[in-house]
Amino acid sequence: MAYPAQPDPTKVVGRRILATLIDVALVVIPAVVLVTASFEYHPIERLDAAGITADEFCDEQIDEGGLCADLSEINDRVYFADGDVSLAPTLLFWGSSLLMLVGLQGLTGWTIGKLLTGIRTVRADGRPPGLLKALVRWLLWAVDGFPYVLPLVGFITALTTVGHRRVGDMAASTYVVRRSAAGAPITVPGLTPPEPPAGQVAGVPWATTAPPGTAQGGPSPSAAPAAAPGPQWDQSRGTYIQWDPGQGAWLQWDEPTRAWTRIPGQ
Repeated sequence: MAYPAQPDPTKVVGRRILATLIDVALVVIPAVVLVTASFEYHPIERLDAAGITADEFCDEQIDEGGLCADLSEINDRVYFADGDVSLAPTLLFWGSSLLMLVGLQGLTGWTIGKLLTGIRTVRADGRPPGLLKALVRWLLWAVDGFPYVLPLVGFITALTTVGHRRVGDMAASTYVVRRSAAGAPITVPGLTPPEPPAGQVAGVPWATTAPPGTAQGGPSPSAAPAAAPGPQWDQSRGTYIQWDPGQGAWLQWDEPTRAWTRIPGQ
């Protein structure tokens, strides 16, 4: 059965932005709460009586390695913490970021933000990216997040590239797609290779006639590629196929069950 044509499943940039804001809030807010829990405050009247302005007081605190927040325009208080700030907020920030963006996303394809907005991070075959690819995507936020106050690099590349991939996606060979597109081979107009002639698959050494023990038009058991390619179209079967190094066999996409199955006769 031929895999049906579909609109570009990666056109979800708006939902990606919303999902990122949700994920950032879930990581940053608990860390900020933990930091501010150790804050003390001085009423602005106390500083005035001591002959020091709020700005001067904050400058002194920061010079000594502490933290300071001048909220005198809101509630007439200046909040501060000394230089012995706990490492707990930092550990919470990085730990929760790794847990959600690498662990959870790598194994399931979603973060809390992506789950709520109906999108998934996947490999070319539609499966979750795995821990290694998720780690690469997370590390590349160092590039995509530039200039850090506003992640312009990631936004511009996701908005303008074919497949709507930020730098982290291109490095990890991943896509962010609609939830309904996950689990099946990802077809991106202008990026997915065109269907090759009948009986051939680009880059795959097919037998022109069916060898003993294989299905007609199928790959020879010895036709293992040097490097496992992504899903590729097999015109003779009318579906996608890919080499699975773990099984040492070619798999074909079965649309009715939406699953990869081993090609018979291998």
